[in-house]
Amino acid sequence: MLKHLREEGKALQRWRETGILLEAYSPGRPGAVLILELPGPEDAHAHISQLPLSVAGLIETELIELHPLQY
Repeated sequence: MLKHLREEGKALQRWRETGILLEAYSPGRPGAVLILELPGPEDAHAHISQLPLSVAGLIETELIELHPLQY
């Protein structure tokens, strides 16, 4: 598990460097909330499925597409 966590951190750092990962948060318990900048949900699913913890089957993910607030 520790190896997967280190690799996950490296992958997220690469995403931050390339502009894919805009923000990352801890919910105060196991898990994470990631704000990604990608063309669409298919791209997000493709990226997320390649994260080390996803590949290892150690996490479940939920994708929520965000839209600008109109007021």
